[in-house]
Amino acid sequence: MEQTIQRKKRNFIPETLKVEDWKDVSSYYTELSERTIGNKEDLLRWMADRSELDAIVDDEYRWRYIHQTCDTENEVYKSAYERFIQDIMPNWMNTSNTLNKKIAASPFIEALDKSRFFVYLRNLQAQLALFREENIPLSQQIQLLSQEYGSTIGAMTIEHEGKEYTLPQAAVFMQRQDRNTRKTIFEKTNQRRLQDKEKLDTLFDELLKIRHQMALNAGFENFRDFMFAELGRFDYDVAACEQFHHAIKTEVIPLVNEIYTKRKNELSVDALFPYDLDVDTLNRPALQPFQTQQELIEKSIVCLQSVAPYFADCISTMDKMKYLDLESRKGKAPGGYNMTLPEMGVPFIFMNAAGTHRDLETMVHEAGHAVHSFLMRTLPYNFDQEIPSEVAELASMSMELMTFDGLHAFYNDADKKRAIETHLEGIITMLPWIALVDKFQHWIYTNPTHTAAERDAKWLALHQSLSNDIVDWDGYEHFRKSLWQKQLHIFEVPFYYIEYGIAQLGAIAVWRNYKQDKNNAIAAYKNALQLGYTKPIPDIYKNAGIEFNFSKEYVKELMSFLKAEIA
Repeated sequence: MEQTIQRKKRNFIPETLKVEDWKDVSSYYTELSERTIGNKEDLLRWMADRSELDAIVDDEYRWRYIHQTCDTENEVYKSAYERFIQDIMPNWMNTSNTLNKKIAASPFIEALDKSRFFVYLRNLQAQLALFREENIPLSQQIQLLSQEYGSTIGAMTIEHEGKEYTLPQAAVFMQRQDRNTRKTIFEKTNQRRLQDKEKLDTLFDELLKIRHQMALNAGFENFRDFMFAELGRFDYDVAACEQFHHAIKTEVIPLVNEIYTKRKNELSVDALFPYDLDVDTLNRPALQPFQTQQELIEKSIVCLQSVAPYFADCISTMDKMKYLDLESRKGKAPGGYNMTLPEMGVPFIFMNAAGTHRDLETMVHEAGHAVHSFLMRTLPYNFDQEIPSEVAELASMSMELMTFDGLHAFYNDADKKRAIETHLEGIITMLPWIALVDKFQHWIYTNPTHTAAERDAKWLALHQSLSNDIVDWDGYEHFRKSLWQKQLHIFEVPFYYIEYGIAQLGAIAVWRNYKQDKNNAIAAYKNALQLGYTKPIPDIYKNAGIEFNFSKEYVKELMSFLKAEIA
């Protein structure tokens, strides 16, 4: 792979064009709208030209998003992002609908290869059915309000022993052996969150109201059903999500109880509190895989090299192009992401590393997304790369497990074994949280007139139902009932969460194949990811050598495999 990659050659748009405002691209969209399509070849050329133009505009949006998340206090970045949302976005959405109508009405659409364009045409019809011009300003409001969440969380810090820490930095203390320190940090962090509870409640109430109105405008009874259509969930439905919730409750939570009972016994405590969940139970210091961003990058490349040289080359290329911003700092938005940049074809990784093992897991997770981006970059159309989350997260979560082989880059043998056990137990303990966040959102949006107090009460009831029986929240119920505010997906990308659970099951199956035949498993993984979104999700999973399945029986089978691996 080249160490630096050049932007894809433009065929329709001048190489020198830069997108500052809508007027910079409007004439090209007008040309597409007015162009005569006389045959199948004309249609394919039109699709390619539109794809190129959409990629340029999309690239501009993504860079503006990246810049403002890397520095939420920078007014220039904030203003540029807001200008895109207010000026370019509404025009783009309107024009996109016009162009969708044009292609849908073309008689030559029947001449297209049905197998090759099945997914695209299915999505096209869904977009046409959902589009409402009155939803454009509502969509703008939502994006700007969502930005407020990132700014609010990004500004949160606590003081400890005379020093100021961001919340990701403070989380490192939760691995300290001194229980009083953990308790203090837990209480300070959650108390700091409570300072903004009313602000975030009000923010979410506004988001809820706007989202519900968007659903009504589009002819849906509620925002949940609207989002299932918006997210293109053609391959599973609400009943399948409920099946997933039930499977997690019956097949996973008993294993979580076992894990936490063992933890409680090893710590020799009368009650296992939330601040006891990250500390090593055998009195070993917290795993410290790296200290600086550059060390994390260099060791990650070595780690990925041991799995497949191609994977390491992807991150090495991003490093040389300065497409990595990994360390936590004040004013940086929360969370982590891999942002595909459609015109360049090289992604950008953003995260908030503070030197923990969890940060290492996040890095290889995002590396999986990055590899996916590289594998898709030769697909001819921008829409081929608009992958569903169930596939995107399969790429990242599978990478987390396959890179167990390369953990020697960070750890000695004993710590490597410990890291793997921690990760596998983390998968098991995380699945109920995924089911909880998803089920909570089903309730939120099918009961849109609820109050903030009712929302907290519902969260608390669900947390008790889809949680283990071992962790003691006595004295911390006021923290527990607002834990949902920690989950940025609920504010920024509603309903994008169960995909993590679905993909996690797929990733376990990929890893099971990897342990049996490494070369074949990697080849199948790459073959699946190279498809982008040119095939339905079950077909992509099949290409990866696994099932698209989250039944109770399948969950039980995979949990038995994990339990054996931990043992």
